[in-house]
Amino acid sequence: MKCPSCGASLPEDSLTCEYCGSRTTPPSQQHDQDIFRRVKQSPLYADRLSAQRIEKLPKPGIFPLIFIGVFFTLFCGGALFMSIMVIGVGGMFSLSEQSFPFALFPFCMGLVPLGMCAFGVFMAVTMFKRFKSMSSGKVEAVPAIIVGKRTQVSGGSGDSSASTAYFATVEFEDGERKEFMIYDGSLYGRISEDDAGILFSREQFAVDFDRVRI
Repeated sequence: MKCPSCGASLPEDSLTCEYCGSRTTPPSQQHDQDIFRRVKQSPLYADRLSAQRIEKLPKPGIFPLIFIGVFFTLFCGGALFMSIMVIGVGGMFSLSEQSFPFALFPFCMGLVPLGMCAFGVFMAVTMFKRFKSMSSGKVEAVPAIIVGKRTQVSGGSGDSSASTAYFATVEFEDGERKEFMIYDGSLYGRISEDDAGILFSREQFAVDFDRVRI
C-alpha cells in the first residue's frame, strides 16, 4: 500500500504513514468508498426520492388491519365480558350480610380480566402504530451494502401456526451497520450479501432495495 501524500510503501493495515504522519485508508475501505461513490453517481440514486419512485414502494395489505380489529374485538371483548360476569357474581353475594368477606373475592378476581383487557388495548395500539409506520412513515433512501440477512421463526408448537420474520443487516457510507426488519418476504428473496444499492426504509423497517451494478 502506498501513502497518498509521500508515496512511501506501507503495511496493508497501516492507518498512519510512519514517514510523513498523514492518515491512510486501508484497501478494503477504499473499495467500499468507491462502491458508495458509484452508487451515488447512478441514475437510480438521482431518482430515489421522486414521487414516482416513492409511489412504487411496497405497502402492507389490509390484512394487518383486519387482524387488529378481530384481535381487539375477541380478546378485549371476551376479557371485559368475563370481568362483568365475575363482578356480577360478587354483587349477588354482597346482598347477604353474612357473605360479606367472601363477596370481595369475586370483585378481586374481576380485576384480572380487566387487566387482560387493558393489555389487549395496549397490544392493539402497538400493532396499529407499527402498521402506520410501515405504510405511511417517513421514507429514507440512502446508499447501502447488504452485509447479512437472517430469518427468525416463532410459534409452530401445538395447534399454533409458525410465523417467519425477515431481517437484513446493511452497512452505510460512514461504516455504521444496522439491522432492519423486512415486512415484505419478496424483498428478502431479492437481496443477497454484498449487494450494493439504495436502501429504502421507514423507521426500523426495510421497505425496498434498488441494486446498482458496480
